[in-house]
Amino acid sequence: MDASLTLPAPRLVASDSALAECCAACARVPRIAFDTEFIRTDTFHPKLGLIQLCDGDTVWLVDPLAIGDFAPLVDLLRNPRVIKVFHSCSEDLEVLQGAFGTLPSPLFDTQVAAAFGGLGFSRGYARLVEAVLGIALDKHETRSDWLQRPLTEAQCRYAAEDVHYLIQVYDHLLATLDAERLGWIAEDMEELLAGAGENADLARYYLRIKGAWKLPVADQYVLARLAEWRERLARELDKPRGHIVPDGVLVEAVRLWPLSRNQLFRVEGFHPRSARQFGDQLLGLVEALAGEPVPADFLAIAPPLEREARQLLAGLRGVIDKRAEALGLAPELLARKRDLEALVRSVMEGHPQLPPALSRGWRHAAIGQELLAHVS
Repeated sequence: MDASLTLPAPRLVASDSALAECCAACARVPRIAFDTEFIRTDTFHPKLGLIQLCDGDTVWLVDPLAIGDFAPLVDLLRNPRVIKVFHSCSEDLEVLQGAFGTLPSPLFDTQVAAAFGGLGFSRGYARLVEAVLGIALDKHETRSDWLQRPLTEAQCRYAAEDVHYLIQVYDHLLATLDAERLGWIAEDMEELLAGAGENADLARYYLRIKGAWKLPVADQYVLARLAEWRERLARELDKPRGHIVPDGVLVEAVRLWPLSRNQLFRVEGFHPRSARQFGDQLLGLVEALAGEPVPADFLAIAPPLEREARQLLAGLRGVIDKRAEALGLAPELLARKRDLEALVRSVMEGHPQLPPALSRGWRHAAIGQELLAHVS
């Protein structure tokens, strides 16, 4: 086996001085592999348990529970001369934004890059390492308790593998991808960071609630306000949404109005403890909101596409499949389902319009113009 693939003994970083030393070393190289381990079982906000870094030679395991001054790490995350390499980074970005108020830039995600390199869309880390390096990883610590101390030897090995082999995968991808595709990846990384840096719109969470499109628009508006109340409460109390009021209970509370306390507490899925703690607030809000005029700019939840629209969607997918084959890309890379549906809805409304993701950047040239021509 190549010596560079042999897993070195990781160095534990458990003091401010050790973190400063680690970050200084990482700032001297052009790229570092980065990962986080966290727990999010009974809280809204993830609890950071470990940070892993690797420069290709040394693996550092940073214990955030033992660090007081994270300024060197924040500086490293922002250092424009050092590429921060992750795999499937969306959760890591959320964790870092929440813990340190900053995001890693410049960014490189090997899961995204692997898709551009023809290695499969949304490929997991272990499968990618095996495909590129021929090494089978044991992922038995995936659900480990990363807040326990001391960490076990198995936990430390698992954490070290997540960054040591990641840097090797990055180097392979960088060597095999052409300049055009690296440019496409860079565009996607900028979009990813821009999206992660935006504050979540609490007032729009209702758009994610399954089956809510079936409600009349007036009831959707009440649901939207209830969902916003729950979002604020979940963040304030640091509790998962479902531990306060599950989605289904919010929908039923709106659908059954007017309802009594006994009716609400019997709604399936509403835990008695949560009902006692939050039920009266929920009832009061429903009572206050029922009959309130719906604002003119309220965004109603779009229903599923009807038959004619589904046929148009299928035609667009055919265009994408053909173009993706010609480019040697997974179709999912070219256009997301929600973007295609947005285009279809605009056609059905009589004014074909590309959604933002397809109207700019490399996707506009690669597929956006062709899609718009297909429906015009």
